[in-house]
Amino acid sequence: MSMINDAVTAVVDALKAAPAVSTRVERVRLRALPSSAGTAVVVRPLGSDVQDAELLTGHPYAWTTQIIVECYARAPQGTAPDVAVDALLDAVYARLLQDPTLGGAVAVLQPQAITYDYDVDGENVVCATLQINARQMTAGANL
Repeated sequence: MSMINDAVTAVVDALKAAPAVSTRVERVRLRALPSSAGTAVVVRPLGSDVQDAELLTGHPYAWTTQIIVECYARAPQGTAPDVAVDALLDAVYARLLQDPTLGGAVAVLQPQAITYDYDVDGENVVCATLQINARQMTAGANL
């Protein structure tokens, strides 16, 4: 498996570890929050950038992999959407930074940004998106 797959799998596993941050923690799900659910978390790989390469072979060995963690919440009437998703976002952030190496799957996780999207599907749903970078190392011509 590639380093990207390893990092995304480690993030999903961390978020699903008991007690899970949400009853719905998915990997690359296109319709994240069905009408029957109040919250959901979706983990998606965004890309990887080479940070360093070996001088003699030119093979990359240090990478930064961008991972998106989308936190969805349905805002009940009378609750501001940013407030509705706040506890879930906080739980996701705390869980991932509890062990920033994800049990050794990555060298370190580095939070990069948090963005919001309101009423993403016309059903009073808010999405707070956490972008984290995973610093990873590879050997030779392997990902």
